[in-house]
Amino acid sequence: MLEALVTFASASVRYLPTLVLLWLAFFFGRTLSKGEVPLIERVARAAKPILSPALCRYTRGLTALWSVYFAVAALLPIVTHLQFHSASFGVASVSAAFFVVEYWLRRFVLFPDETFPGLLQQLRDTIHVWRPSTK
Repeated sequence: MLEALVTFASASVRYLPTLVLLWLAFFFGRTLSKGEVPLIERVARAAKPILSPALCRYTRGLTALWSVYFAVAALLPIVTHLQFHSASFGVASVSAAFFVVEYWLRRFVLFPDETFPGLLQQLRDTIHVWRPSTK
């Protein structure tokens, strides 16, 4: 009985990263439904309430891209038989790089005439949108 419980717990922990990534894909993707405000647009509006139509299109596309990325990142270890701890490190690294590179491209290449908050403020805005205060 104890051995079965340990086996179940071990398998549950092993698949936790995949479940979290699938949840993130769903969490991002559901905001792309008709009548919804894309998640990244919500984050952008935290610092800049009025966005140009071009920025709105961009945030919608970026929300879709993150959603697809999370879905692929969740399924890749299953399809390739990678160890989940190795895949988790890779997902964290790629996510951080994606976040920084996207910030740089948006600020200096795609929308050089727009003003954006710094990376730390953008991170705070993201946390605020994900975890709104209950006041």
